[in-house]
Amino acid sequence: MVDAFTRRNHYNPCFWTALWNEDYFREYCSDTAGGSPPRDQLVYALNLRAAKVLRTTVEKVHFHKDLGVAEIDPDSAKRFCARWYPEKHDSMVEYVTAHPEKVYLDFEDILTGIESLQHYDAWMRTVKMGDLQSFEDKGFLAATLMMHAMRSYDYMSAAISRASEIGIDKWEYFWRLKNSWGNSEFLFRATILPALAQWTLWRTRNHSFPLCDSPVMIGPDSVMVTLSPRLLLEIDLTVRDAEPPWIVREDLPETKFAEFRKRSIDHAFKEIIFSDEQVLMDWLASEELNARMAALKDPARHQECIRLSALRTNYGINGFGRRVPEEFERLLAKGPFDLGRA
Repeated sequence: MVDAFTRRNHYNPCFWTALWNEDYFREYCSDTAGGSPPRDQLVYALNLRAAKVLRTTVEKVHFHKDLGVAEIDPDSAKRFCARWYPEKHDSMVEYVTAHPEKVYLDFEDILTGIESLQHYDAWMRTVKMGDLQSFEDKGFLAATLMMHAMRSYDYMSAAISRASEIGIDKWEYFWRLKNSWGNSEFLFRATILPALAQWTLWRTRNHSFPLCDSPVMIGPDSVMVTLSPRLLLEIDLTVRDAEPPWIVREDLPETKFAEFRKRSIDHAFKEIIFSDEQVLMDWLASEELNARMAALKDPARHQECIRLSALRTNYGINGFGRRVPEEFERLLAKGPFDLGRA
């Protein structure tokens, strides 16, 4: 725990979103970054609520205010103990009777710990090189993508709401989420299928890919991920045991970019950031973006957008509607942890 709670919980971390500043991107890729911190990097942000393109820093975008702070009161602690550690319930009752004060969990500590693991290292290494370095990195990145989808604004909102509906306190949901991320069996079903599928890295020489709130964009037969402003990953789930295991292409077709733009708009909730103001102005003028903003302004439709996005993430967590290789079935007998189901 830290002395002061983190008020802005970034679902897309600043050390990554800073890459949407072109100068910072060049410095990072050439190992010369050492000036202003990542959080201070300037970008343009298409604010969906205001319907404006604004100049701002990455610290002020892609965050959920006070998301990570969760209160633990005595009754909540007793319910938790009764559910998970009944043999310790009496001692817990005795303890909270003597110490009835509330305590708080700051989930930002967990997010910071996750970001320091090899998983995000593989992501950033791929960004820097514009290519995967090994099949091991492909595996780490596959796991990171699913973990990243689970920390998105939409999935966190849906999961915490669902947990509350079934009597699970916010802090206990965080406890469950932390334990699921630390359980290798949990990640197998979500990770093994995309890890063995065909990966295409669409690489460009210039900043080309704006970043929406939820950049892990899951569809029925493919996943698109905005890895960097110059690198778009497409995972084709219909190709099993792909050979070669990944392809790098620099000939991005207009139809592929149009698909990326539509997916990005469909996964946007608060802001879309980029280095070029005019590109975002063009997106703002599009019919797709205006339809999305209209949906998000209506409270009922907004909640439906969150629900549908969470369902897409659950689809991935549960194995993308496909059987995993038979040798992994035994490891998956318990099934994945899931509170976001509608």
